[in-house]
Amino acid sequence: MTVDNRTTSAPAIHGHATATATVAQHLIHRPPSRAYYALDAPSLGEENFTLVGETPVTHPLFNDGPGHFHDLQIATGTVREIGEFVGHRYFGVPEDRPGLFYRFSLDLTDLSAWRADRAGGRPVAMETHIRARPANVVAEVPRGLDFHLDVTLDGRPCATGAAGLVFLMPKLYAKHVEHSRRAMRAAPELDDAPDGPPRPADAAEVSRYADENVVISEPADASRGRISTWVLSTPVSPVFDGAAGQFSGLHLLEALRQTSLLSAGRAHGLDPARSTLGACQVHFRGQAERDLPLRCVAVAGPLGRDSEGRPTVPVTLTLTQRRRAVAEARTSVVQDY
Repeated sequence: MTVDNRTTSAPAIHGHATATATVAQHLIHRPPSRAYYALDAPSLGEENFTLVGETPVTHPLFNDGPGHFHDLQIATGTVREIGEFVGHRYFGVPEDRPGLFYRFSLDLTDLSAWRADRAGGRPVAMETHIRARPANVVAEVPRGLDFHLDVTLDGRPCATGAAGLVFLMPKLYAKHVEHSRRAMRAAPELDDAPDGPPRPADAAEVSRYADENVVISEPADASRGRISTWVLSTPVSPVFDGAAGQFSGLHLLEALRQTSLLSAGRAHGLDPARSTLGACQVHFRGQAERDLPLRCVAVAGPLGRDSEGRPTVPVTLTLTQRRRAVAEARTSVVQDY
C-alpha cells in the first residue's frame, strides 16, 4: 500500500490498489479538523474515510456469472482490505498486531442500483463512506475497531453495513492457533467428514460460470428446507488463497453466499441467475483449517415478498469444523423481476 501524506487544505488521499478489484481505489481520510495534520497523532475518537473507485469488469470472481447484479463481495472486500491499515495508520495500533474481522453485516437499500450493465460491461463509480471508532481501548491503544459503511453506486445510495475488527497480540494469537489445531486433531470422536470425495455443486445453481469459482459441494443431505454441503478447499481459484493453512475470509463469505442461493433455489425455486443476497449478517467464531473438512448447513425459511413484491427467502447458516462453530450467519435471498 502506498500512502501520500499530503498536508494541503484538501483531505489526504491514500492510494490503495485492492486485491479485490482490477482498478485502483483510493482511500480518502476526512479528519475532523486541520489540527490533525499538525499533530499527526493517533486518533482517540471517530475517524471518517471514503473509498472511491469503480466496479471491476475483468475480475476472475466478481465478474464471473450471469452478471445481473454487481457482486456484493466488492463491498465486503473494501472494508476487509483497509480495516487493518486504518488501525495501524490512524489509531496507533502496533504494526505487529494483525487484524481479524469477527462480524460483518450488509443490507441492500436500493436493489435496482446493484443491477449491472450486462451488455456493455462498463465500470460504475463506487464510493464507500466509512466511519471507524476505536473499541476496547487500553493505554490509548484500541484492541479493536468498529466500522459503519454507506455504499453508493453511480451516485445512488444503495447499501449500509457494519463490521467489527479485533487486533491480535502476535504471541498469544500464535499460541491460540496452535492450541486449537492440536485440540481438533486430538479428538477423533469429533471427526466430521464426507463419506467420499465431495462433488462440486452445479455452477449455475450458485450463480457462477467458472468451475474453479464453485466453493461448495453438491448437498450431502437435503430435507425439509435443510441442506448440508462441504466447503471445497481444492481445486478452487487462487483468489481464495488465505493465510498459510487457513480458509480466507473471502472463501468463507463466498461459501455462505453460494449456499444461500442453493438453499433458496432448492427450497422455493428462486432463480439464482436473477438472485442476490438482499441482506447478510455474519459472526465468525473461529478460523478454519484448509486441510480439515468444513461443513456448511443451511435452513431456508418461508417464501415471502419484499416491499416491491419480489420473492425473498431468509436463510440461516452455520459453518462447522469437527463440530466446532466457525461462523454463524443469517441471509436474505431476493430474486429480481
